[in-house]
Amino acid sequence: MLMLTHTCLLQKIMDSSNVKNSDPDIYIYNIAPDLLTLHPDINANQTHFIDRFIQAPPDHKRTAYIMFHLLVDDLAHYGSICLQCREGFDPHSEGYTYVKGRHLIESIVELYKIIGKDISYNEAAYRSHLIIEMIYDLVILSHIHGDGSIELLEDAIHFTFDRKCNEFCEDISWLYGIQKDYARDVLKNAVSYITKERMNRIMNIEGRIRLFTDRFGLRNDSALFADAISTLFQDALQSIENEEFLQQSAATIRNCGWYPTD
Repeated sequence: MLMLTHTCLLQKIMDSSNVKNSDPDIYIYNIAPDLLTLHPDINANQTHFIDRFIQAPPDHKRTAYIMFHLLVDDLAHYGSICLQCREGFDPHSEGYTYVKGRHLIESIVELYKIIGKDISYNEAAYRSHLIIEMIYDLVILSHIHGDGSIELLEDAIHFTFDRKCNEFCEDISWLYGIQKDYARDVLKNAVSYITKERMNRIMNIEGRIRLFTDRFGLRNDSALFADAISTLFQDALQSIENEEFLQQSAATIRNCGWYPTD
């Protein structure tokens, strides 16, 4: 899932927990597995394929919120909490985003044909799950606005960079073995990347389509392509009738033994 869904879900968990008035840096730890990949020398394999229930010492207890992100991703990608890391790609996964995206695969293949490109079934399956992730922020848009998730995330990145930078970098180095300077560079760049203006600009179908086409180099002037990709994203949005992932994930993570730290 994308960072606003992760943020909104953690807000729900924190609101129902006994941990009150926690510093907002927890929301940056929560998106760290994705945020760190903005650095050219850090990839998603490094940040996602680690044990889920590492016992962190007291001076690294904030890493619990990184684990929260990974548990949510497990449910989105595999359909269950992974006690052991799963490497490799399964286009037939029973994770929420793959199940919901499966009916989009044929349309994605046809979309590529419009611009004279081929795409394998596996790659189309991978991109179908990304579309569901991109759309899900819009499914829970009322929660995101109601809970002030966008404003919270902007405040959190400034708070973390200004007041908790050294602690964050030390935690990232301890958990991942990533150089502290790399983590510091990510925070510095994220201050200009995570803004209310930028996030609000993409909180609509058109913004999500731009994210998709920019990521995969698909921008073009074809009216046929524009109609096809708009239909694809509308189909994805209409296929998710409720907020079940948000609700089920919160319950599953509570039951698996994860709890917030102060």
